[in-house]
Amino acid sequence: MEAWFDRFPGRLEWELEQFVGRGLRFALDEDELRANGRILLRGAIGHADRRLELEVLYPDLFPYLRPEVFASGLELERHQNPFERNLCLLDRSTREWNPSESGAWLVAERVPKLLDLIAAGGEELKRGEIAQGEPISAYFPPEPGTVVFVPTEALQVDPAARAGSGRLSFSPRIPPAIHIRALLSELAVQGHGRKPRAAARAADSLRAKFAGPTVPMRWVRVERPPLDRSPQALLEAAEALKPGFGSPPWHSVAGGQIAVTGVVFREEVAQGRWEDAWLFAVKLRQEGPPGVREAAYVTRGERLTPSDLASRLPPRARLDQATLAIIGTGALGAPIALECARAQAAELRLLDHDQVEVGNTVRWPYGLSTVAHHKVDVLSDYIDVDFAFTSVTVARQQIGASALARSHRTESEFDALARLLDGTDLVVDASAEIGIQQLISELADERGLAQIFVTATEGARGGVVARVIPEQTGCWFCLQLGIDDGTIPAPARDEAATVQPRGCSSRTFTGANFDLLPIVSQALRAITATVNFDDGQSRGPDVFVCSLPDDGLGAPTWVQGRIEPHARCPRCSAS
Repeated sequence: MEAWFDRFPGRLEWELEQFVGRGLRFALDEDELRANGRILLRGAIGHADRRLELEVLYPDLFPYLRPEVFASGLELERHQNPFERNLCLLDRSTREWNPSESGAWLVAERVPKLLDLIAAGGEELKRGEIAQGEPISAYFPPEPGTVVFVPTEALQVDPAARAGSGRLSFSPRIPPAIHIRALLSELAVQGHGRKPRAAARAADSLRAKFAGPTVPMRWVRVERPPLDRSPQALLEAAEALKPGFGSPPWHSVAGGQIAVTGVVFREEVAQGRWEDAWLFAVKLRQEGPPGVREAAYVTRGERLTPSDLASRLPPRARLDQATLAIIGTGALGAPIALECARAQAAELRLLDHDQVEVGNTVRWPYGLSTVAHHKVDVLSDYIDVDFAFTSVTVARQQIGASALARSHRTESEFDALARLLDGTDLVVDASAEIGIQQLISELADERGLAQIFVTATEGARGGVVARVIPEQTGCWFCLQLGIDDGTIPAPARDEAATVQPRGCSSRTFTGANFDLLPIVSQALRAITATVNFDDGQSRGPDVFVCSLPDDGLGAPTWVQGRIEPHARCPRCSAS
């Protein structure tokens, strides 16, 4: 094994000299060095009239990364791993560690500083520490692939409630199995000789995402999780509080049987702020040669709430109150739809008639598993599974196809488009068809809807993102007139970059997906800025023109401006 002290000759000797120079008597563990090739130093320091035994364990990648200092004889309420007993001497960011520092520096300066802050407590401790909470659930790594999603309602259970029952709801696409992925959909409180009473129930919209089978469970409230991360320790804690709750009943699932106990407790979620958190002990039983096998694992309750998701997004980038209609879900429209879902859009309405073809996969978000499926269905299925607070409506419609249809029908294409547009906050046209753009712009103008138009040029050499806001900007036709007369610059294009793929009935442009991503990103900025526009702020630019150099390396350049009413526009000039 390559070791850091071989890569950096003399560094180990320097480290040891630093301890001596600071008057610290620490000894190298020769057995650990021979057995595992790791540097472990042991010694003690004096602090506040007590002797403190410490261990300093160096990482394989020292000095790029810091050593850890362990104090197994200490039990601090803060800034110490409660299980491994290492001390939090620096902020977790690697920026806080300078490779020119030594383990001796951590021991001689950072350890006393931490202990002094802990002893002072109160405001002095608050000012001296990094402003973050220390959630204990973070020390319980879940069984890989398992999770219980915890909704807002299950984080607001009466603290006086000590035990009860509940239900785990599963997605129809991911049914119950021995390795669980479920929503904590219901909680009831165990009364004294009375029937259980309802304590929490997930919102109907979230339950609809987990509308598959359900599995019963039991739960207890503890003051704090046991200092043992095993499932047996959680079950024993539950049993101690409520006899029988450490041995919940078995329920059949795919692959065997499971029995689930949840444990809820308070933890520090931010500096000085404490809220409920959940852990789950899952027992599993499987039959097979040579007989019945029983095991258990711990999984974590992951908070699935609008506020937790929104906390990672700046307010200007949130779409949680917005309903968006997206016309066209190709190389631009599909990633735009996905990014809107990541921004927590309340509702997406997707219109496209195309199915995924093999050739699409070089610049569509998904690959071969989606070929022959409608693009809108692929996107809808993915968003439905992975974005709990976004609903999706799809329209598998080819605009203009009514001229080819002779079958009986109950509505016109105008009716279908009205259903798509009515009640939306913004319409995004990524159809790349000028006739469709004109149609959508007029229908949106009639409804007073803001519009975003997104296009790319041949060779993916450039593109345009433009927004039209009725009564505030010029219209879509003003945009076209501005491009025609040069007042709005045209993006770069490669006139020869078209191809008719074998077996495809239409020609298409050549261009790499990564060259389209800047246009997608700018489209999202225009979408979120338009949805979140405050009448008290400046409107800002409306049209963004992107061009990429033909050398395949240079950065994209942008020109931006406003769409003003054009003198030759028959509608805007008349107004």
